[in-house]
Amino acid sequence: MPTPPIQYDDSAKGPGLAGLLEIARRRRLLALLPFLFVITAAASLAVFLPSVWTAKTLVLVNRQQIPERFVAPTVQADPEARLLTLSQDILTPERLMKIAQDYGLYQNLRQTHRADEVVDQMRRDIRIELVEDKSERRAREQRSVLFTIAYRAPDPQVAAGVTNTLASLYIQENGRLREKQAAGTTAFLDTQLAEIANRLKGQEQRITAYKEQHIGELPEQRDTNVRTLERLQQQLQLASENNRRAQERKQLLTDSLAQFDTTSGTVAGPGAGPNVTPADTAAARLSLLRQELAALQSRFHDRYPDVIQMKDQIRILEAKVEAEKKAQAAQAAQAAQAANAAAVKKTTRDLRVVPSNPYIQSLMTQLDQAQVDAKASTQEIADINRQIAVYQRRLENTPKHEQELAIITRDYETTRELHRALLAKRGEADMASELEQRQQGETFRVIEPARLPDQPAGPNRFRLLLVGLALALGASGVAVLLAEQVDTSFRRVDEIRATAPMPVLSAIPRITTEQDRYRQLRQRRWATAAVAVGLFLVAGTSFLVAHNNQTMVSLLMPAQPTTTAGR
Repeated sequence: MPTPPIQYDDSAKGPGLAGLLEIARRRRLLALLPFLFVITAAASLAVFLPSVWTAKTLVLVNRQQIPERFVAPTVQADPEARLLTLSQDILTPERLMKIAQDYGLYQNLRQTHRADEVVDQMRRDIRIELVEDKSERRAREQRSVLFTIAYRAPDPQVAAGVTNTLASLYIQENGRLREKQAAGTTAFLDTQLAEIANRLKGQEQRITAYKEQHIGELPEQRDTNVRTLERLQQQLQLASENNRRAQERKQLLTDSLAQFDTTSGTVAGPGAGPNVTPADTAAARLSLLRQELAALQSRFHDRYPDVIQMKDQIRILEAKVEAEKKAQAAQAAQAAQAANAAAVKKTTRDLRVVPSNPYIQSLMTQLDQAQVDAKASTQEIADINRQIAVYQRRLENTPKHEQELAIITRDYETTRELHRALLAKRGEADMASELEQRQQGETFRVIEPARLPDQPAGPNRFRLLLVGLALALGASGVAVLLAEQVDTSFRRVDEIRATAPMPVLSAIPRITTEQDRYRQLRQRRWATAAVAVGLFLVAGTSFLVAHNNQTMVSLLMPAQPTTTAGR
């Protein structure tokens, strides 16, 4: 009987859904093993990993009690910048290691890792978050600033204790840092003030020395010099007038003496001359004064002091001349009677020596006085001219010294204004420092201390189980796929017909004896025991790996920054 032709079976190209189900049924034990091991490992890690508890405290930044318009603070007012500065001062390796030792933190990590790695881990577990109070309760007031301090640890009590310790450190360090910055500001201003004071003192000494060197030629003395120069010019004019009058009087007296010598002639004896009475002398003096008055009235008005004085002298002299004339008339009558009585006794008329002429003596005395007045006025004019030259030189040098002094004074004024500004700032810094020492400046206050957390913050065990389930399914699929790729045996007749170009005569089923069944049962028992032991080993290994493994918990939990700004 001829063999029918062999046709290619399309089902051999892909098993389809039925083939996949057949493979899953046939490889169920192989797929179950990696699934059990992976899911056991994931479940063990989820169960044995230590829980992490996060405690949080809320701190309020109290504003300065005294308004800033009265006392300006000398410490930086940006809360975020100040928190960063405080974090740098507080989260130091020494302080963090002391806290870790006090609370027994990271014992395994401290035994196996360096101190800097322990410090880095602790810093990752600390979270400082800046928040803003936008509630309606504070909408009318100045917005307050708050920040939270959080710490995560495997023990909730330890987490709360460490959080409260960090909060107290921030409060203490904030007060200490503000006092230090205020004192540093005051010390800096004192130093600058001392330098500016020394510079100001040197400039004052320089200005004083310059003024002493050029005294009388300074700009502030210009008005005094001008007034003095005007006064000297008036004095010069008056001295010139006095000198002119003295010269005229001297010339007039000289002419009078010359005229007297011409008219009187020469008489025996040095004292000879006409018999001049006091009335004649007063009349001559009156004539001279009237000539001088006429000369003054030709140049000045009647209210001029010299004219008034000359008129007074003339009036007095006129009264004196009238009195002398009356006395002379009386004396003449008495002399006539005496002459008649003695006429009989005189027989001859002898020439007698006339005593000194009072009129000549008066003219000579006036001439000497006029010469003295002319010499004195000439000397006075020379002195006044020398003084005028001095003050003119001072006025000429004043612009030069004014420019030089302006340069010196400009630096002095700038330094003095800087000194005044520094004095004001130093006063404000002193008040701000006193405010910080009395704890009336900007301070931190805990309004919500850290309490025991109600539930752990991590790790997320459900998510870990889901990841383990996904990994277990993936491991099972990979194991089945690899087994199918490695196994080259035929499971169905269709596979042989589709692969080998020869007819299939018959299919012989598998023959299982009692001995085969006993051997398979024993193998299954050993396999079950081996799987159980393997699962126990996996669970034990997971326990050893996960128990108190803070590093793994940190890796499984999202990292958090040390300081962030709240939304």
